[in-house]
Amino acid sequence: MKRRTLLKAGALAGAAASFGSIPIFAQNPIHALGAAGIDNDAILIIIQMFGGNDGLNTIIPADNPEYVKIRPNISVRVDNPDTTKRPRRILNSDVYFHPALVNGVHRNGFLGLIEEGRLAVIQGTGYENPNLSHFRSTDIWLSGLNDSGPETRLNEGWIGRLFEQHYPDFPLVMPDHPLCLQLGGSLSMLLQSDKGDMGLAIGDVDQFVKEGSTDSDSPPMTGNSPFDNEYNYIRSIAKKGDIYNKVIEQAWAKGTNSPGIDYAIANGAKGSLVRQMGIISKLISGGLKTKVYLAQIGGFDTHVQQQDTSNNGQHPALLNQLANAVSMFMDDAIKQGFANRVVGLTVSEFGRRPYENGSNGTDHGTTSVQFAFGTRVQANVFGANPDFSDLDRNGDFSFDLNRNIDYRRLYSEIIQTWFGGSADDSKSILRERVVPLPYLQSPISSINDPILAFGNTGIRYSENLNAPNNGYIHFEASKDCMVQIRLYDALGAYAGTLLDAQVQAGRHAIPIDLSTYSSGMYICELSSGQYRHTTSLFVRK
Repeated sequence: MKRRTLLKAGALAGAAASFGSIPIFAQNPIHALGAAGIDNDAILIIIQMFGGNDGLNTIIPADNPEYVKIRPNISVRVDNPDTTKRPRRILNSDVYFHPALVNGVHRNGFLGLIEEGRLAVIQGTGYENPNLSHFRSTDIWLSGLNDSGPETRLNEGWIGRLFEQHYPDFPLVMPDHPLCLQLGGSLSMLLQSDKGDMGLAIGDVDQFVKEGSTDSDSPPMTGNSPFDNEYNYIRSIAKKGDIYNKVIEQAWAKGTNSPGIDYAIANGAKGSLVRQMGIISKLISGGLKTKVYLAQIGGFDTHVQQQDTSNNGQHPALLNQLANAVSMFMDDAIKQGFANRVVGLTVSEFGRRPYENGSNGTDHGTTSVQFAFGTRVQANVFGANPDFSDLDRNGDFSFDLNRNIDYRRLYSEIIQTWFGGSADDSKSILRERVVPLPYLQSPISSINDPILAFGNTGIRYSENLNAPNNGYIHFEASKDCMVQIRLYDALGAYAGTLLDAQVQAGRHAIPIDLSTYSSGMYICELSSGQYRHTTSLFVRK
């Protein structure tokens, strides 16, 4: 039997450690971070929303009469007599948050986050030729490979391939801390690779915070047969799992949550995702060097009684839980000082159909909305608003790359901007060239970055009040350097270059003319070598 086969077949039986009575599956750890690996201290949190979130009732085109027309019973209306039931406009855009994302949520929820520059809204995400099976579409989203063919097996996640590529010595050398940590369930395909599993799964989140660590051990084989050698090899991995138990326990004991942020109380009323985010915050605070966390929330398969005219129902409750979990975590991270190292992204296997069904619910649909959160996101609304005139024969939103956002563009941006990979790295992981959607900034500006910070960004825009559609890009350089300033539209498509020149050390206000650009939101990117800073601007005509 090949070692890879043995590792996969025998991992659960031979290499399962335990955190008390909770199984922590440490099948195939990887080698410690080094020069060949991801050398920053960036952390990614992925929140998986099982069931297919209804994007149309999450980010709402409430001013469009077609929205209310096709959803007479479950729409969220701007003319609701109860002002607390009305949707909340996002910045100066023409879309709105569901009120459950704002009202009764920590620090005004998602509205507070986006106004503070800590939330990106990404509309119309999906993929071409969508598959509306929960299982296949989930595999497509987790694998990062758009292949709906039943003959193609999807067994590896894009995160798994990312770390497999960056850590070529796996599994011969193992890290001191688990690279990925999943809260709840058995290990997701997201964290699996061709060489094995790239993380740990905590089977029971509630017990995790109560139990201690116990070693699981068995004596080594004393012979020198192939079986003895392979058994001892897997035993060494299991021993590393015992060490992970201790590392996690130490981080849990050392970590804290900020005063005034009580995840346990919110958990009772708001759901387990709140508690999961509190655990992640405490582990980061305690010094755990895990790079990817996977949290989970289910219940989004809202075929029946999704919500009523008073905005009560399953879907608003889930949105409220999501907003509380993210808002509390971000407040906690900022107060504890690790917010600049963390970015989060939601994923859900598909959206819901525009038309409500006969049970005050919605059926499986195509595109949906995702959220990215953190102090290093570009806070804005990405993607075009839903086009009710462009529905397919099933009454679904058509997927059009001229209007919609391929979900893999979100991953490519994480690979390249957050984890510092190259375009070739992204192509290797996603198996084809995918242009990143510019919704992130690099984690923490390096001391070698010549661009100094304006707040969190290093770049800002100001309008010229005397010349409409003209303004200035402001930045400060610590030394002479080459600077490029590029413009991207709301879909992340390149729109033009505003500057490509050598600049001297000092403060700069570069005049720019936007009169030739169409109305809408743009992302302005300033780059100097490998360093990248972004800001947003609106063109109004």
